[in-house]
Amino acid sequence: MKVNKLFIALCLSANSYALYAGGPIEPVMVTIPGGSFEMGNSEQTSAQPLHKVNIREFSMGKYEVTVSEFRRFIAATGYQAAQECRHELDGWFRPGSKGNWEVNALNTSEFQPVVCITWQDADAYVKWLAKETGKPYRLPSEAEWEYAARAGTKTDYYFGDDTDGTLVCDYENTGDLSGENILQRESNTSYHNWTGEIANCADHSGYASIVGMYKANPFGLHDMVSNIREMLADCYTEDYSKATGDGSAYLGGSCERRAIRGSSWHWSHWPLVQRSSFPEDFAGGVDGFRLALDGKAPKLSKASSRFLAQLTFAQEQEQKRRDRQPEFPDAVTNLKIEQNNDSVVLTWDKSKQDDIESYRVYRNEIAGGMFKLLAANLTQTSYTDSNVSPYKYDYTVVAVRYHQQSLYSNSVSTRPGWVAVPGRVQAQWAADFSGSELTFTSDESGGYNFTGVGGISDEANLKYQIDVAKAGLYRLEYRVASPRDTKGFELYANDKKAGVNQVAETGGYHEWQTQQGVEVYLEKGKNTVTLKSLDNNWKLNWLSLKQG
Repeated sequence: MKVNKLFIALCLSANSYALYAGGPIEPVMVTIPGGSFEMGNSEQTSAQPLHKVNIREFSMGKYEVTVSEFRRFIAATGYQAAQECRHELDGWFRPGSKGNWEVNALNTSEFQPVVCITWQDADAYVKWLAKETGKPYRLPSEAEWEYAARAGTKTDYYFGDDTDGTLVCDYENTGDLSGENILQRESNTSYHNWTGEIANCADHSGYASIVGMYKANPFGLHDMVSNIREMLADCYTEDYSKATGDGSAYLGGSCERRAIRGSSWHWSHWPLVQRSSFPEDFAGGVDGFRLALDGKAPKLSKASSRFLAQLTFAQEQEQKRRDRQPEFPDAVTNLKIEQNNDSVVLTWDKSKQDDIESYRVYRNEIAGGMFKLLAANLTQTSYTDSNVSPYKYDYTVVAVRYHQQSLYSNSVSTRPGWVAVPGRVQAQWAADFSGSELTFTSDESGGYNFTGVGGISDEANLKYQIDVAKAGLYRLEYRVASPRDTKGFELYANDKKAGVNQVAETGGYHEWQTQQGVEVYLEKGKNTVTLKSLDNNWKLNWLSLKQG
């Protein structure tokens, strides 16, 4: 009896090994017909010049490579893939968190696309698959990807321009009402005002979706716009000046960064022409790949047929779950704000849907920033916030039903107040600004800093409203980061020029220093202080005015 049990156990073990460490699962491929298209975009410098590309017939993975497929590679080779993975669920700097392709905070299914791998890991998988099958599988080129994603269309997406963001959820997994609910509940942060507007629809997925759950594009490919970003063969270039006309991958230069295309479930989607890049050794929670092969799509192997049957079952079960989800409530309308010295009163129209259970109020830390929950379980159509800060920020309101919240209402903003001086004035407390943008800072003091493409621009204006306790001379200090010596900025007090302040090189954009500026005379009471940039390549975290 014990011998029989041992024999059965050995058989089960052998079967398990055959299932997970047996021959590779070749991808389900789709034949992409040859043709010509104009690649690029006249509105983005990185996607210029527009150029004609002739694509020969090739085949492409119908789906992104899944955890299940990648598992075969790891089991068969013992390959050591990346063991740390970048997650950005709270929109903050998290260079790495524990987790890999198999076990990470975002995986829930064997049929999700594999993520938390580097380009080098994907390349090793492709080479293994090609060797094991005798078929030259490869990563697609950037031109092949765009051609296949467009599928003969000329609109922003293969399903149209979708300017109001209501169609995308039928076709792609993106930052939408479903994801926003989960993100706010689990991380108290938002897609809204992070990478664009959230889609005004529900795709019923809060993380990476099981592949193939949405409608395919005209070539029969799934998840091309947004589920995960897809790694490509090309060495990344800043524009298309070195692009080939035959659609082959560009492999010149130092190749420190690789091309990657498409968006992900964690961001708002963007048009198919949008380009991106990432380092070869970077492992991210939203980055994966699909495969390409010259010529027509091959017939399915036995392993691939079994995989497809398992995937189909998983898709069917997931669709049943999604079909049971209730509809999201309508957005709240007519949000208004009344601001007093020490409080803000919000009012809005009562929702017309009878089954609305409550309302929630959201507020951001800076105007245009990500919303965070301020108040919940409100049954009235008004709210008073007595915790008023002396700078500009926004409010919005949502309706709640069955624990699901609506799209955000219109937002309303506070009037910027007056910051007490002497003391530190944070960058984000600007009453008005141009030629720059606010982002999370890498400085140890935290908060936000002014920056932009290439740092603060040479035409930026940053205006602050300050309330001075005592008239007199004040010494300016400023917390900056810069990769080079710059001309700095002019300082104006009440529209009168007080002097020029240079910004010296600090060692880079993430190396911060406190530098000394000019003395400026300030009247007692309310004053305005304006920084007018004379150069780019610098960032500002805060400024300080000290007397004496």
